[in-house]
Parts: sequence; structure tokens; C-alpha cells
Amino acid sequence: MIRQIIGLILSISAAVVMTLTCSFDTEEFIDGDLAKSTGGKYKFLTILNLHLQAIYYYMCIVNFFFGSDTLTSEKCSLLQKIRDYIFAGLAFPVGMFVCVTFWGLYHFDRELIFPEELDHLLPPIINHAMHTLPGVAICLENLVHHHRYPSRLLGLSCVITVCVVYAAWIHYLNYIHWVKFQKDVWVYPILSQLSVLYRGMFLIGLALFHVGLYFIGEVYISYLTNSRIEKLNEQKRKNR
Repeated sequence: MIRQIIGLILSISAAVVMTLTCSFDTEEFIDGDLAKSTGGKYKFLTILNLHLQAIYYYMCIVNFFFGSDTLTSEKCSLLQKIRDYIFAGLAFPVGMFVCVTFWGLYHFDRELIFPEELDHLLPPIINHAMHTLPGVAICLENLVHHHRYPSRLLGLSCVITVCVVYAAWIHYLNYIHWVKFQKDVWVYPILSQLSVLYRGMFLIGLALFHVGLYFIGEVYISYLTNSRIEKLNEQKRKNR
């Protein structure tokens, strides 16, 4: 029961912080042609991920009160199955993707992702809430919740669908801006530096990275699950 209570506290804390961060006005940090483009702050994967993570943790809270948190498939409630599917196909791969790619690019060349002039505009705590918390929280959450991964067909279908939908979304925004202003503006400047072929290869590479993160999550959960099952079996043997 202590584990479930810790999980509830973590879920409530993460949900509240991410909800508050979602309400932070990021539009003032955008300038030039990108500021005029359609989509507002919802053209950025970071913001979309914050909403996704908040929804996931609210789902965890609902599941705590009305669902289950078990390793046994026969006792698994519908709410837990939905929670675990969101975790496997969305929350873990997207949350880790945002965290890893942001800080990876930041340390490689921060001008590509977060120029120095933004330091005095965006408080460090907000920056970490946007780009660090999703990755850290989702890893800690694994330690206090039992997860059952869906079939690979269902899980990977979700991951690939998300990648295709977001790629279509940013291409649509680029098209709309071209129609309105006759300017080739992309959500992320690096895309404007690539030809159609290399842009496609770049996006496919990012999609494959998402798929890789899905498998990492699957292996991680499998390891935790097997460890927990071994502990339960050991306790049963001691109680005999």
C-alpha cells in the first residue's frame, strides 16, 4: 500500500507542475516569422508533450481510486490497461524523446535549441519543468507503478502514428505560412536548412529514435516486472 501511496503523490505532483507549466506563456519568446505562424505554442513538441504527460498523470490518479495496479493479467482493470497503453505508446517514448533531444542538442550546440538570450526570459525552473521533469518523472513513476506492455503491434502502431501525425502537423503549418506570407518557415529552423530528401531522412531518423525508446521502455519494464515477480515468489516460499 505504501508503494501505491507514493505513486499517487508522485502522480499528483507531476500533474500539478505540468498543468501549471502548460499555462506559462511561451509566445513572448518567439520572434520573427515564426511568431506570425499558425499553431501558437502548440506547434512545439515540448508543449504538446507537457499536455500529454499531464493527461497521463491524471489518468494515474483516476486509476488509483477506480482501477488496479497489478502484475496479474486476470486482475488487471480496464483503467489500468488504458493507463499502461498510454504509458507504453505515448508517455514514455515522447517524454524521453523531448528530454534526451533537448539536452543533447543543448550540450552539443545550445544555439540550435535554446539561445543564450533566452536565459533571462525563461526561468531555469520553467525550463527544467518543460524539458527535464517529463523524463525524470516517467522513470521514477516506473518504480512505484506496475505496468503491463501491450502487444508490440499495438504499441509500435501508437508510436509510429504519433510520429506521422506530428510530422504532418509541422508540414501543414509550413504550408499555411507559405500560402499566407510566401515564406518558407518551419517550427524548427534546422528543417529549413535541409532539402526535401534530407528532411525526410531526418524525420525518419527521429521516428526510429522514438521506436528505439519504445523498446528501451519495454526492456526496462520487463526487468522491473521480473524482479518484482521473483520477490513475490520468494516471499511465498518463505511463508510456506
